[in-house]
Amino acid sequence: MTAALIFPKERPSGADLLVPGVHLRPARTMDLPFLRRLYRIGREAELAPLNWPEATRRDFCRAQFEAQHLDYTGRYPAARFLVIEAKREPVGRLYVDFAGQAVHLIDIALLPSRQGQGIGSRILVALQDEARETGRALRLSVARTNGRAAGLYRRHGFQAEAEGPTHLSLIWSSAG
Repeated sequence: MTAALIFPKERPSGADLLVPGVHLRPARTMDLPFLRRLYRIGREAELAPLNWPEATRRDFCRAQFEAQHLDYTGRYPAARFLVIEAKREPVGRLYVDFAGQAVHLIDIALLPSRQGQGIGSRILVALQDEARETGRALRLSVARTNGRAAGLYRRHGFQAEAEGPTHLSLIWSSAG
């Protein structure tokens, strides 16, 4: 049986990010099918060499999505869990926590068809503006295997803060 997945009640903490060309809105229970699909799409390259039957892939991704969701909502109860929309259609997710000493970009994901169009860059700039205005750093973690995202973060001035076996912790500060 799957766990009941909910999002923390939206609080007025943090910025109302304005990102040109997209709309950010709180994620709702009705968004879970889209968010599951987005998660699954993000895992396809990793799963491809495993040669699992479709039912196994589906069940694995569903369980992993639910575990991640419960971890994120439990570990970051004050975070904003947002759906990224373009022309009223969901195209991604943005999970960000404004509650700490630094702005923490928990997760950002876009449909492959919407990658490379500047959406991620515009969101990063909005987060950097918020961090700058509040005198805080912006932190995130990126998988070592995600060279495309790591390159994007480096182009936006992020620097390595710590290195783990699977992920890099990156930080951006307006102080440089």
